[in-house]
Amino acid sequence: MSTTRKELKDNAKHALRGNWTWAVVIALINGLVVWILTSGGHKLDRFYMDYDGNNVFFQFLSPVGSILAWVADFIVLSLTISFLNLRDNEDTSDEKPYIAAFSVFTENRFGPECINFVMTSIFTFLWSLLLIIPGIVKGYSYAMTPYIVSDMVASGKSVGATDGINASKELMNGHKMDLFIFDLSFLGWYILGSIPAGIGLLWVIPYYQTAKANFYRNLAGDRYLK
Repeated sequence: MSTTRKELKDNAKHALRGNWTWAVVIALINGLVVWILTSGGHKLDRFYMDYDGNNVFFQFLSPVGSILAWVADFIVLSLTISFLNLRDNEDTSDEKPYIAAFSVFTENRFGPECINFVMTSIFTFLWSLLLIIPGIVKGYSYAMTPYIVSDMVASGKSVGATDGINASKELMNGHKMDLFIFDLSFLGWYILGSIPAGIGLLWVIPYYQTAKANFYRNLAGDRYLK
Protein backbone atom coordinates (compact mmCIF):
# COMPACT_ATOMS: atom_id res chain seq x y z
CA MET A 1 0.00 0.00 0.00
CA SER A 2 1.23 3.48 -0.84
CA THR A 3 -0.34 4.93 2.34
CA THR A 4 0.67 3.75 5.81
CA ARG A 5 -1.79 2.68 8.51
CA LYS A 6 -0.82 5.75 10.50
CA GLU A 7 -1.71 8.00 7.56
CA LEU A 8 -5.05 6.23 7.10
CA LYS A 9 -5.85 6.81 10.77
CA ASP A 10 -4.62 10.40 10.77
CA ASN A 11 -6.77 11.16 7.74
CA ALA A 12 -9.75 9.59 9.53
CA LYS A 13 -9.22 11.86 12.53
CA HIS A 14 -9.03 14.85 10.19
CA ALA A 15 -12.31 13.88 8.47
CA LEU A 16 -14.04 13.41 11.82
CA ARG A 17 -12.88 16.75 13.18
CA GLY A 18 -16.00 18.88 13.49
CA ASN A 19 -18.19 15.87 12.62
CA TRP A 20 -17.92 13.85 15.83
CA THR A 21 -21.45 14.59 17.05
CA TRP A 22 -22.90 13.47 13.71
CA ALA A 23 -20.73 10.35 13.75
CA VAL A 24 -21.54 9.37 17.34
CA VAL A 25 -25.29 9.83 16.80
CA ILE A 26 -25.14 7.58 13.73
CA ALA A 27 -23.23 4.91 15.66
CA LEU A 28 -25.75 5.16 18.53
CA ILE A 29 -28.88 4.89 16.36
CA ASN A 30 -27.48 2.11 14.21
CA GLY A 31 -26.13 0.27 17.24
CA LEU A 32 -29.43 0.40 19.12
CA VAL A 33 -31.38 -1.02 16.16
CA VAL A 34 -28.79 -3.75 15.61
CA TRP A 35 -28.80 -4.59 19.32
CA ILE A 36 -32.61 -4.83 19.41
CA LEU A 37 -32.69 -7.12 16.37
CA THR A 38 -29.81 -9.30 17.55
CA SER A 39 -31.14 -9.60 21.11
CA GLY A 40 -34.61 -10.37 19.83
CA GLY A 41 -33.20 -13.04 17.55
CA HIS A 42 -31.26 -14.69 20.38
CA LYS A 43 -34.34 -14.69 22.62
CA LEU A 44 -36.43 -16.30 19.90
CA ASP A 45 -33.74 -18.93 19.35
CA ARG A 46 -33.63 -19.75 23.08
CA PHE A 47 -37.42 -19.85 23.27
CA TYR A 48 -37.59 -22.24 20.33
CA MET A 49 -34.85 -24.48 21.74
CA ASP A 50 -36.67 -24.72 25.09
CA TYR A 51 -40.09 -25.35 23.53
CA ASP A 52 -41.27 -28.99 23.61
CA GLY A 53 -44.76 -28.65 22.13
CA ASN A 54 -46.11 -29.07 18.62
CA ASN A 55 -47.73 -25.67 18.09
CA VAL A 56 -47.31 -24.75 14.41
CA PHE A 57 -46.78 -21.07 15.20
CA PHE A 58 -43.89 -21.78 17.54
CA GLN A 59 -42.37 -24.17 15.02
CA PHE A 60 -42.43 -21.27 12.56
CA LEU A 61 -40.18 -19.30 14.91
CA SER A 62 -37.28 -21.66 14.21
CA PRO A 63 -35.55 -19.58 11.47
CA VAL A 64 -36.75 -16.15 12.65
CA GLY A 65 -33.90 -15.58 15.11
CA SER A 66 -31.28 -16.23 12.43
CA ILE A 67 -33.10 -13.99 9.96
CA LEU A 68 -33.18 -11.12 12.48
CA ALA A 69 -29.44 -11.52 13.09
CA TRP A 70 -28.82 -11.45 9.34
CA VAL A 71 -30.93 -8.29 8.96
CA ALA A 72 -28.90 -6.69 11.76
CA ASP A 73 -25.67 -7.49 9.93
CA PHE A 74 -27.09 -5.96 6.77
CA ILE A 75 -28.09 -2.76 8.55
CA VAL A 76 -24.50 -2.40 9.81
CA LEU A 77 -23.53 -1.79 6.17
CA SER A 78 -25.08 1.66 6.61
CA LEU A 79 -22.03 2.59 8.68
CA THR A 80 -19.76 1.50 5.85
CA ILE A 81 -21.62 3.69 3.36
CA SER A 82 -22.08 6.74 5.59
CA PHE A 83 -18.48 6.92 6.70
CA LEU A 84 -17.29 6.43 3.13
CA ASN A 85 -19.40 9.47 2.25
CA LEU A 86 -17.87 11.34 5.17
CA ARG A 87 -14.40 10.39 4.02
CA ASP A 88 -15.12 11.59 0.49
CA ASN A 89 -16.97 14.80 1.34
CA GLU A 90 -16.04 15.77 4.93
CA ASP A 91 -19.36 17.65 5.05
CA THR A 92 -22.30 16.19 6.93
CA SER A 93 -24.56 19.24 6.89
CA ASP A 94 -26.85 17.84 4.19
CA GLU A 95 -27.33 14.36 5.69
CA LYS A 96 -29.34 13.88 8.88
CA PRO A 97 -27.88 11.30 11.30
CA TYR A 98 -31.14 9.35 11.51
CA ILE A 99 -31.04 8.95 7.72
CA ALA A 100 -27.32 8.22 7.52
CA ALA A 101 -27.77 5.47 10.13
CA PHE A 102 -29.84 3.58 7.54
CA SER A 103 -28.09 4.70 4.35
CA VAL A 104 -28.05 1.17 2.98
CA PHE A 105 -31.77 1.66 2.27
CA THR A 106 -31.43 5.04 0.53
CA GLU A 107 -30.48 6.37 -2.92
CA ASN A 108 -31.25 3.12 -4.78
CA ARG A 109 -28.66 1.16 -2.80
CA PHE A 110 -30.94 -1.37 -1.14
CA GLY A 111 -31.36 -3.84 -4.03
CA PRO A 112 -27.72 -4.00 -5.17
CA GLU A 113 -26.32 -3.98 -1.63
CA CYS A 114 -28.80 -6.61 -0.45
CA ILE A 115 -28.22 -9.11 -3.24
CA ASN A 116 -24.45 -8.76 -3.02
CA PHE A 117 -24.66 -9.12 0.77
CA VAL A 118 -26.74 -12.29 0.41
CA MET A 119 -24.26 -13.78 -2.06
CA THR A 120 -21.31 -12.76 0.12
CA SER A 121 -22.91 -14.48 3.12
CA ILE A 122 -23.53 -17.65 1.11
CA PHE A 123 -20.03 -17.79 -0.36
CA THR A 124 -18.36 -17.10 2.99
CA PHE A 125 -20.48 -19.79 4.67
CA LEU A 126 -19.61 -22.35 2.00
CA TRP A 127 -15.89 -21.59 2.27
CA SER A 128 -16.16 -21.85 6.07
CA LEU A 129 -17.38 -25.43 5.68
CA LEU A 130 -13.85 -26.27 4.50
CA LEU A 131 -12.56 -25.10 7.94
CA ILE A 132 -12.52 -21.70 9.54
CA ILE A 133 -9.34 -20.36 7.89
CA PRO A 134 -10.63 -20.48 4.28
CA GLY A 135 -13.77 -18.69 5.46
CA ILE A 136 -11.72 -15.92 7.07
CA VAL A 137 -9.53 -15.54 3.98
CA LYS A 138 -12.55 -15.28 1.71
CA GLY A 139 -14.20 -12.89 4.14
CA TYR A 140 -11.27 -10.52 3.61
CA SER A 141 -11.39 -11.14 -0.12
CA TYR A 142 -15.03 -9.96 -0.15
CA ALA A 143 -14.49 -7.16 2.40
CA MET A 144 -14.64 -4.26 -0.06
CA THR A 145 -17.93 -5.40 -1.64
CA PRO A 146 -20.27 -2.87 0.06
CA TYR A 147 -17.91 0.03 -0.75
CA ILE A 148 -17.67 -1.00 -4.39
CA VAL A 149 -21.42 -1.49 -4.74
CA SER A 150 -22.02 1.95 -3.23
CA ASP A 151 -19.62 3.49 -5.75
CA MET A 152 -21.20 1.58 -8.64
CA VAL A 153 -24.68 2.74 -7.65
CA ALA A 154 -23.43 6.32 -7.32
CA SER A 155 -21.98 6.14 -10.84
CA GLY A 156 -25.33 4.99 -12.25
CA LYS A 157 -24.14 1.51 -13.17
CA SER A 158 -26.43 -1.50 -13.15
CA VAL A 159 -25.10 -3.78 -10.42
CA GLY A 160 -25.45 -7.55 -10.71
CA ALA A 161 -25.67 -10.10 -7.89
CA THR A 162 -21.92 -10.77 -7.82
CA ASP A 163 -20.48 -7.64 -9.46
CA GLY A 164 -19.33 -6.16 -6.17
CA ILE A 165 -17.97 -9.49 -4.97
CA ASN A 166 -15.94 -10.10 -8.13
CA ALA A 167 -14.56 -6.56 -8.07
CA SER A 168 -13.65 -6.94 -4.39
CA LYS A 169 -11.76 -10.17 -5.05
CA GLU A 170 -9.75 -8.44 -7.74
CA LEU A 171 -9.14 -5.32 -5.63
CA MET A 172 -8.07 -7.28 -2.54
CA ASN A 173 -5.64 -9.52 -4.43
CA GLY A 174 -2.38 -9.04 -2.55
CA HIS A 175 -3.98 -6.80 0.09
CA LYS A 176 -5.89 -9.21 2.33
CA MET A 177 -3.07 -9.35 4.86
CA ASP A 178 -2.86 -5.54 4.80
CA LEU A 179 -6.50 -5.32 5.85
CA PHE A 180 -6.09 -8.08 8.44
CA ILE A 181 -3.21 -6.21 10.10
CA PHE A 182 -5.20 -2.97 9.80
CA ASP A 183 -8.09 -4.60 11.69
CA LEU A 184 -5.73 -5.97 14.35
CA SER A 185 -4.37 -2.47 14.91
CA PHE A 186 -7.83 -1.44 16.18
CA LEU A 187 -8.18 -4.37 18.59
CA GLY A 188 -6.85 -2.36 21.52
CA TRP A 189 -9.24 0.50 20.77
CA TYR A 190 -12.22 -1.89 20.71
CA ILE A 191 -11.18 -3.47 24.01
CA LEU A 192 -10.71 -0.05 25.59
CA GLY A 193 -14.02 1.21 24.19
CA SER A 194 -15.86 -1.84 25.55
CA ILE A 195 -14.70 -1.39 29.16
CA PRO A 196 -17.08 1.45 30.22
CA ALA A 197 -20.27 -0.49 29.34
CA GLY A 198 -19.42 -0.18 25.66
CA ILE A 199 -19.99 3.58 25.62
CA GLY A 200 -16.53 4.22 24.21
CA LEU A 201 -17.46 2.23 21.11
CA LEU A 202 -19.60 5.17 20.01
CA TRP A 203 -16.30 6.92 19.26
CA VAL A 204 -14.21 3.89 18.28
CA ILE A 205 -16.64 2.68 15.60
CA PRO A 206 -16.72 5.97 13.64
CA TYR A 207 -12.91 6.16 13.88
CA TYR A 208 -12.52 2.61 12.59
CA GLN A 209 -15.14 2.97 9.86
CA THR A 210 -13.65 6.22 8.55
CA ALA A 211 -10.13 4.79 8.57
CA LYS A 212 -11.37 1.68 6.74
CA ALA A 213 -13.07 3.92 4.17
CA ASN A 214 -9.63 5.50 3.68
CA PHE A 215 -8.19 2.01 3.19
CA TYR A 216 -10.75 1.34 0.47
CA ARG A 217 -10.36 4.67 -1.30
CA ASN A 218 -6.58 4.34 -1.18
CA LEU A 219 -6.84 1.03 -3.04
CA ALA A 220 -9.73 1.75 -5.40
CA GLY A 221 -9.44 5.45 -6.11
CA ASP A 222 -12.38 6.40 -8.30
CA ARG A 223 -12.28 3.39 -10.64
CA TYR A 224 -15.79 2.24 -9.65
CA LEU A 225 -17.21 5.76 -9.82
CA LYS A 226 -16.51 6.07 -13.54
